[in-house]
Amino acid sequence: MQEYIDIAAAVCAFIAASFWFLSAYGKLPPLLSYYGSVPDNDPFYLAVKFSAIMNKYAAGFSGMSALCMGLKLFLS
Repeated sequence: MQEYIDIAAAVCAFIAASFWFLSAYGKLPPLLSYYGSVPDNDPFYLAVKFSAIMNKYAAGFSGMSALCMGLKLFLS
């Protein structure tokens, strides 16, 4: 059983690293100035929003990996 928990933790950690790579990969478009609010199709806004979503998923999978390791401590 503990081997499966180790495998699950490693897979979750790998997925988390992949999402963090996606969140930081590429260049940000230039920041443009707008009068009033920023439109929803602004390239900089979309890039930052995508990065935040990828960070959210990465943090979730990182937490699942830590949860697997914590569960292993209680089962041993």
